[in-house]
Amino acid sequence: MKRDLRLHGLTSDRHHALVLARRLQEAAARGGLDVELSAEVRRRYDEDLGPHFAIEEEELLPALALVGRTDLVDRTLREHAALRDHLAAAESGDRSRLAEFGALLETHVRFEERDLFTTCEALVGPEVLARVALRAPNGKVPGYPKR
Repeated sequence: MKRDLRLHGLTSDRHHALVLARRLQEAAARGGLDVELSAEVRRRYDEDLGPHFAIEEEELLPALALVGRTDLVDRTLREHAALRDHLAAAESGDRSRLAEFGALLETHVRFEERDLFTTCEALVGPEVLARVALRAPNGKVPGYPKR
């Protein structure tokens, strides 16, 4: 699917998120949810997922709320909170929650690609999309300055 260039910074890491989700589900199936995997998920959250969620929550979701798409806003916020909760529980010792994190992460990435970003392209203004592009990680959006 061809995506608006200004959203490229949010969509370019979807493959890595899906790979992580699959790894977590496979590790759960073989009983391999351990401290090291939990630490890796925390690192990936801090470096990739958390900043991604922040851009959505601070730029895209307020714009969607203004145009009446509170259904998408509510689902996105609910899923972000659930992912944070699963990670916190895993770090507190309930490693089984990593499997739930992986399953929800896969569902969430597919929701973003199919619904959230498509709707943003159609309904939010170009100034919002430009702010998203400016906040993209270094080099993720050609033609926009690096942070």
